[in-house]
Amino acid sequence: MIMDSFARQLTARDKTFMLSTYFNITVVAEWCTFVVAVILLDKKTKVWQLFILLLLLTLCVETFGWYLSSVLKKHGNALPFNFLMLIGNSFFIWFFTKAKSLEKLRRILLYFLYFFLVIGLINLFWFQGFWIYNSHSETVGDIMTASICCYFFYTLLTADEHINLLRFDYFWLATGLLFYSLGSALLYQFSGTLKDYYDQYHLNIGTYINYTLNLILYICFVIAFFFRWKTTR
Repeated sequence: MIMDSFARQLTARDKTFMLSTYFNITVVAEWCTFVVAVILLDKKTKVWQLFILLLLLTLCVETFGWYLSSVLKKHGNALPFNFLMLIGNSFFIWFFTKAKSLEKLRRILLYFLYFFLVIGLINLFWFQGFWIYNSHSETVGDIMTASICCYFFYTLLTADEHINLLRFDYFWLATGLLFYSLGSALLYQFSGTLKDYYDQYHLNIGTYINYTLNLILYICFVIAFFFRWKTTR
């Protein structure tokens, strides 16, 4: 009876531990943002409704990746995240073609999109492969997204009409993506240094930075969704 009780207790602890590995800061932020998107992004918000599908896909990939690593104990769970990275970066590049201030650059932005997809697929099939996270493709996508965001801010600053930036949905979207893209690109460039620091001091700074970047991104998403909803009433 004592051994049986201990086994049940150990199982409960294991379950609690596995759940704690799933509900980290990033996943909690994703779930909250998804709920806000479902509530605010109705038909009147038009193309912004696609964020619901993107966030749903993100949650599915996060859950599947967690299941592979924490439940099935697989060593590599990069495959679903590689496809999510390609879809996510492509979506953000394409989404800026819908911004009014970037209408004249739609064709160039589409060329950016095609170039990123070609680079990403080549890297996926012939270089870093399916089972390692494609950090090179991530870096290319981050640099492209950050460049588009910077040019978008330039068009806002040089526009003749007055725009209240703090109430502008695309402003918050670009702000979140710019912080995330620049931080993510730098994070992958210094991943080796961060790993050495972890091996020496057992402090996983890279994870904390990643959590912070995702938190900023999803907070900006929530603000963008709110003002998109408010301006379409």
